[in-house]
Amino acid sequence: MLVISKAEGIAWCSALILISIFSVAGDFLIIVLFVLSKNLRKKSLFLVINMALSDFMLGTLSLPGYTSILGSYYQLWPEASTEIVTVYRIIDTVFLQVALISAVFISAEIFYAIYWPFKHRTLTTQTYRIVVGIIWALAVLISAVFNALFNLISFKHSVDI
Repeated sequence: MLVISKAEGIAWCSALILISIFSVAGDFLIIVLFVLSKNLRKKSLFLVINMALSDFMLGTLSLPGYTSILGSYYQLWPEASTEIVTVYRIIDTVFLQVALISAVFISAEIFYAIYWPFKHRTLTTQTYRIVVGIIWALAVLISAVFNALFNLISFKHSVDI
C-alpha cells in the first residue's frame, strides 16, 4: 500500500520549483547573450539557441504545470481539472520534442561539420532557418499524434491482455 506523505510532496514540489527557476534563468541568459553579443550571432548557434528557447519554455510553462499536477496528487492543493491537464500535456510534449529533436539535429550538424568541413562552411542562414522550422513542425506533429492517441484510445483497452 502506497502511503502519500505531504512532506514528501512539499519536497518534490520545492525541488521542481528550484529546477524551474534555475532553468529559466540559465536559458534566459543564453538567449540574451545571443541577442546582445554580435560575436555569438553565428548561424551554427541557431540550433543551440532553438534548444535554449524550448528549454526556457519547458521551465516557464511545463515544469510549473507538472508541479501543479504533482501537488494535487500529494493533496497540497485542489486537484487540477482535466482541461488543465490536457493543455499541460500538449505544451509539455511540444517543447520536450523540440528540445530532443534539436539535440539530434545539433549532433547531426556536428557530424556533418566533421566529415564534410568545406561543405559545412557553405551552409546558409536560410538553411538553418529551414531546419529550425522542420524541428518545430516535427515536434507539433509528434505532439499531435501522441495527444490524439492518448485521448482517443482507452488506456484500459490498450493494456488488456
